[in-house]
Amino acid sequence: MTRSVFIAVALVFCATGAGCSRPQSGPLVIFLDGAGWYASSGGVESGLRQAGYTGRFETFSWSSYLGPAHDHFVNANSRGIGRRLARRIEAQRKVDPESSIHLMGLSAGTAVVLRALQELPKDVQVDSVVLFSSSVSSQHNLTRAMAHVKGRLYATASTHDAILAGLPANADGHGGAPAGRVGFRLPTAASAQTVEAYDRVVVLPWQPSYMGFGWTGSHTSVTDRRFVGTVIAPRILSHEPFPLDRSVVARAEARTASPPS
Repeated sequence: MTRSVFIAVALVFCATGAGCSRPQSGPLVIFLDGAGWYASSGGVESGLRQAGYTGRFETFSWSSYLGPAHDHFVNANSRGIGRRLARRIEAQRKVDPESSIHLMGLSAGTAVVLRALQELPKDVQVDSVVLFSSSVSSQHNLTRAMAHVKGRLYATASTHDAILAGLPANADGHGGAPAGRVGFRLPTAASAQTVEAYDRVVVLPWQPSYMGFGWTGSHTSVTDRRFVGTVIAPRILSHEPFPLDRSVVARAEARTASPPS
C-alpha cells in the first residue's frame, strides 16, 4: 500500500467515526451499531440527551462495508477490531481517569464491545455497558469482560426478535440461543469471581408496556429515543441500583428457590 493510499484509507476511517477522535476530558458514550446498520446512533444519542446527558457521544465504526453477513460472521469477532476499540478506551482513560465512559452496542456490535473489554489492560475500566439486542450467545462467559466494568452491564432481550431467531450462528462464534432473545445465563459451577461478575449483569426483557416507548420487541426498535431516554438512561446516569432490577444471579437464585409445581 502506497503512502497516499494509506492516508486516504485512514481519512475514511476517521470520517466514519472509526475511533480516530482525539481523547478529550469529560463523560463519554461510545456506541457501536449493528452489522450493516448505520442509523441507530441518532436514536440512542437523542434519548440520552432527552434524559439530561451532556457529555460527548461517539460512534465507533467497525464495519467492513462488505454487507451485514461479513460484519456478523467475520468482523464482529475480530480480535484486531476489539483491540482498536480497547485502545480508544485506554487513550480516553489516560486523558481523563475520572470521568465516566459508557459502552453501548447493538446486535453484532455487542460482540465487538465484549471483545474490547477483554483486551483492556488490567487497570482500565469503563463505568457501564449496554447491549441492545445482542447477537452473542446467551452462554457467553462474561467474567473477563466484567472485570473491566465498574458498574453494571444491561442487556435487552426479546423473544419477539425475528432477526435473532433466524440467525444460523452467533456473532461471537459460540452456540446456544442469542442473548438478545433469552438473556445471559449464569455459567454452571460458577466461581466466586463469576458470581460477582454476573451479580452486576441485568437483563431487561421486553414487556408490552415498552411499546409506549417505541420498543415493539423487534430487533432495532430497542434503540428508539423514547426507550433509551426513559428506560436505559436513568440506569447508566445513576450510580445507584435501579428499583426492581434483578441481576442474573438473583434471577437464578429465585428459580432455584421456587418449589416444583
